[in-house]
Amino acid sequence: MSADDRYDRQVRFFGAEGQKKITASRVGIVGLGGLGSHVAQQLAYLGVLDFVLVDHDVATKSNLNRLIGATPDDVSAPRPKVEIAERMIMAVQPDAKVTPVPEPVNVKLAERVLSEVNVVFGCLDDDMPRYWLTTHCAHHQIPYFDLASDIADDASTYGGRVIVARGDGCLVCISELDPKAMARAQMTEEQRAADDTIYGVHREHLDERGPSVVSLNGVVASLAVTEWMVSVTGLREPIRHVAYYANQGGVRIVHDDPGPACPFCTAWIGESEPPTARAPESRGPSRDKPR
Repeated sequence: MSADDRYDRQVRFFGAEGQKKITASRVGIVGLGGLGSHVAQQLAYLGVLDFVLVDHDVATKSNLNRLIGATPDDVSAPRPKVEIAERMIMAVQPDAKVTPVPEPVNVKLAERVLSEVNVVFGCLDDDMPRYWLTTHCAHHQIPYFDLASDIADDASTYGGRVIVARGDGCLVCISELDPKAMARAQMTEEQRAADDTIYGVHREHLDERGPSVVSLNGVVASLAVTEWMVSVTGLREPIRHVAYYANQGGVRIVHDDPGPACPFCTAWIGESEPPTARAPESRGPSRDKPR
C-alpha cells in the first residue's frame, strides 16, 4: 500500500500539501496518560512520523480504564507510559521516529528535549508544568496546545477544554493557572506543612486525583488534534479556547480577552522576553475553578 493510498481520504479534505505538512511535523507530547495517549494515537493515524514523548509515570491498574494502548501486562511490569505510547505509535506507523523521555517535566528538561519540535501538546494534571511549558513555548515561539478534562465531584458538570497559545492569549493572561497550586509545587515539605496550617489544607487530599473516563478524554483530545490539523494544513486558524460541556451535550468557543502586555504573548512578536519559569507568588487561597 502506497502512502498515497493510505492518506487518500485525508488528502481529499485538506490536499496533498496539507498531508506533507503533517508528515513533516515534529510533535512533542507532554503527559501520556488519559489525554496524551489519545493525542498520540490520533496524530499517528493522521501521519505524524516524528514524536517526542515526555512522562515519568508508569502504568497502574487504575489507568486501564482510559490509557490508550495499555494492557494488564503493562501494569505487571510496570511499564512507563512513554513506552506504551511508543509501542502504539510504532504499531500504526512502523517508520516513525519516537523519542521517549521518561522524566518529570520541568523547564530545564523542556529546554533540552522540546526546543526543536513544531508544536507541543500539554496533557497534564498540574499547573506548574503547564507554566513551564507556557514559558518554554513562548520563548521558542512554538504553538502550545493545552488540554484539560474535568468531572465535578458531584458529577453536575463534566467535560474539558483546549487552549491554543500562539501569542494572542495564553494560560497566564487568560487566568487559567492557579497561583496557589503552583506556589505549593515549589515548596519544601516544611513549607507545605506551614502552608497547610495557614490555609487548612488536608494533607491526605493533596495528591488525590478526580474522576476520569475514556470518552471525555477522547473528545477533548480530538478537539485539540483537530485544531492543530486545520492550522497546520492551512484550512483555518486554530480557535484559541474551546470548551466541551459534556453535561450539556455541546462545545463552545470561549471569547476571553488576553491580558494587556502579557510577557508570554508579546515574546511571540519579539517585544519582550518571557519571565523566568518561576511560579507567581500566592496571595491566599485559590479560587475554586474547574478544569
